[in-house]
Amino acid sequence: MNLSNKKAGILNPWSFLETEFNYREVSAWKDFVRIDQSFIRLAFFLHFLVYFLALIPEIQKSAHGTIYFGLILSLNILSLVLSFQRKYLPAVIHGTNFSIIFLVMLILNESFYSFDDLHSLQLYNNYFLLVGFLVLFQMFRLKVKGCFLTATYSIVLHLGFIYFKLKNGPLPGFPLVLFVPDVVYLILSLIGTTIVVIVRRLVRISSELDSEYRFLQHELQIARKVQETLFPEDISIKGFKYEVFRSTPNEIGGDFYDFIQLREGNTGVFLTDIAGHGIASALVASFIKIMVATMPYRLKLHPVRLLEYLDETLLRQFKSHHASAVYIFFDFISKEIHFANGGHPYLMHSQNGNDFREIETTGSILGFGIKRPIAELVSLPIQSAERLFLYTDGLIENRNPQGKQLGSEGLIEILNRNKSFTDLKQFKEAVQVELSAFFGDAEFEDDTLFLIIEME
Repeated sequence: MNLSNKKAGILNPWSFLETEFNYREVSAWKDFVRIDQSFIRLAFFLHFLVYFLALIPEIQKSAHGTIYFGLILSLNILSLVLSFQRKYLPAVIHGTNFSIIFLVMLILNESFYSFDDLHSLQLYNNYFLLVGFLVLFQMFRLKVKGCFLTATYSIVLHLGFIYFKLKNGPLPGFPLVLFVPDVVYLILSLIGTTIVVIVRRLVRISSELDSEYRFLQHELQIARKVQETLFPEDISIKGFKYEVFRSTPNEIGGDFYDFIQLREGNTGVFLTDIAGHGIASALVASFIKIMVATMPYRLKLHPVRLLEYLDETLLRQFKSHHASAVYIFFDFISKEIHFANGGHPYLMHSQNGNDFREIETTGSILGFGIKRPIAELVSLPIQSAERLFLYTDGLIENRNPQGKQLGSEGLIEILNRNKSFTDLKQFKEAVQVELSAFFGDAEFEDDTLFLIIEME
């Protein structure tokens, strides 16, 4: 049931509970003045349960019962009014509690005034156990001494009543059964105090965790800004146009791409997917970015050698991390495309507006040193308007609300249904619309990236 759909108003219990006990923030649990205000207002609603005592036949015969119940109502109304200020709330709470406990005991004392045997005395005494709920109710204030203080004056009041009850009564002495309510008050105060101590400790721990979480979130936002600087800016590259899409479930991720400007106007395109996601993957991706930028120039002209260099370095530096990658070298002098695929999803290719197809290649994951050469070299002639679609496996392995994966076949179908869009940006947007329709409300669980390249 959604409480927010209920009609607002202080007389509406659903609205009252929603607004008065909205403690989603940890800091609210440390505002004891606000907690006391909520306590008084909750007590106002719960105090109506006291009037169920009027159903007891003996109490119905009380000469002053109506007056006592009226005083109880007046005290609760007064405390409710005083709850809208922030001063003297503890005094208001304990003053009201003391007065109400006194009046309840007075009603019981007057209603069960005469008794002739131990059985009738026990019946009289058992009704005093009801005061124990007022003792335990103090734990909602999260004050360590609240339950003890309430139990103390409850015990004093109860002992006073039974003293005057038996001072000149028909039963000799003070039977031990009379002290059962006092033992109950003490036990309940111990239980309530223990709960308060535990809750306050949990609040303190939650506050510390909340501070740590906020600090980490702040650090991750900074890390995201730093990582964003590693990605290439929206630049114009002679020879082709491109569009890119990125999504990460965390602030930072392990999917990465880069454009490598080479001599004679040639260009390299590097795309990698670090295993896993999160901080560790993002750090390895940043390391690979630096490696690609600082490696010997001659390796940037040979896709297979570039991947082998990364494979050896990852194996030596990060034995527990591995990655898939694809590197494309656009040689605009010879008008050829050379690329190698190291365990990455197959590159998708479309010529002359024809259907996209996968270019199947062999190659192993980087970081294991599995074989040499690490991947086969594939060469294609550069043709005007041909398109290349590169992506990471988060795109095809994510599941929609029905638990179905898109898969490479589903991705090819989406690409081919929208291949007629000649404008690259419109093509990307159309693909995104279909991806959104497939995944619905399901978020990407893994880092996801795709890069579309169109030759000029």
